[in-house]
Amino acid sequence: MRILFYTGKGGVGKTSIAAASALRCAQLGYRTIVLSTDAAHSLGDSLGVDLRAEPLQVAPNLWAQEINALHELESSWGTVSRYLADLLAWQGVETIAQGELSVIPGTEELFSLLQIKRHYDEGKYDVIVVDAAPTGETLRLLSLPDVMRWWIARLFPIARALLRVVRPVARRVTDMPIADDDVLASAQQAIDALIDVRQLLTNQQICTARIVMNLEKMVIREAQRSLTYLSLFGYAVDAIIVNRILPPEVDAHFAQWRAMQQQYAPMVEEMFEPLPILRAPHFSQEIIGTELLSRLADHLFADRDPTAFLYQGPTQRVEKTAYGYDLIVPLPFASEDQVHLAQSDDELLISVGWHRHRIVLPQSLARLRAQDAFFEDSSLRVVFRRDVAA
Repeated sequence: MRILFYTGKGGVGKTSIAAASALRCAQLGYRTIVLSTDAAHSLGDSLGVDLRAEPLQVAPNLWAQEINALHELESSWGTVSRYLADLLAWQGVETIAQGELSVIPGTEELFSLLQIKRHYDEGKYDVIVVDAAPTGETLRLLSLPDVMRWWIARLFPIARALLRVVRPVARRVTDMPIADDDVLASAQQAIDALIDVRQLLTNQQICTARIVMNLEKMVIREAQRSLTYLSLFGYAVDAIIVNRILPPEVDAHFAQWRAMQQQYAPMVEEMFEPLPILRAPHFSQEIIGTELLSRLADHLFADRDPTAFLYQGPTQRVEKTAYGYDLIVPLPFASEDQVHLAQSDDELLISVGWHRHRIVLPQSLARLRAQDAFFEDSSLRVVFRRDVAA
């Protein structure tokens, strides 16, 4: 199975690109599903059909789905949410606020990613195409399982042990709702499922991300940051897609936009090398329906198979040295002044700007200390030495 994950700044035409890619996969004979994890669904509009929370066949070999995030939240987090609502009610919080406060912000969209794992496990499709939320929200969602994994490893054992002692006594002296084992088990099951999704999306033999952008300065900068952060969290990017390129024949109103795009086009080539750049023109009408989406796919892929791995570059790896080991983490567009490191036992915390990623170190590195770090060919090389004094 192949998973294609399309992301990009809001308004760059990401949904049309994802839909066109899925359609081309279906035309090549792959059983394909395209699904939207964006809360502001527009996939159905792009395909020209009314989509539901369950897969709907929209063309030969092609199914589409707009995931109901609230339904996914209820099915995965409902037990925990109801306990939190009861606790808030006991504290006197108003009924309406109970439902809002019992949900961790962002988890609605996060649990929608579970549909990807379900489709993968069921094996009904050859290709899963994901129309993801805009870049900033997607990066936040993709990093949340790391935080939740930390909760599981650190807090849950303490919570279970504490509740075993406190629960019998507390129930005799207070009517405060006390979480039982079902609540903790449900929370752990949900978090485990999210961690499984993350492992699937970071499996570079199955899933690659593709960043959609326009030839505008702010959008290009956003795409650069996206590539850095996706690399930080271990997601492979195999293509950059430049969308809505104006043709040479434009009226005076668009002449300056055309000139600006021509100025930025060669810069994009240099910035994102060696990633392949796929291009799509600005259409003279809305891209709605399979006919126009097929034309868009022609421009994007020509004779290429969208399911191919368009680029397979360096990945996070460990190299043995004479003094210990080096951990190499690809971080394109990052600079040394943006990166901060902290090591605690078997974890290395890498911070790039506002984003943080915890890397669980293998045993060969966990018993060593990080002594130095420097950039080499767009990758951060962290040096671990046996002799701390050295």
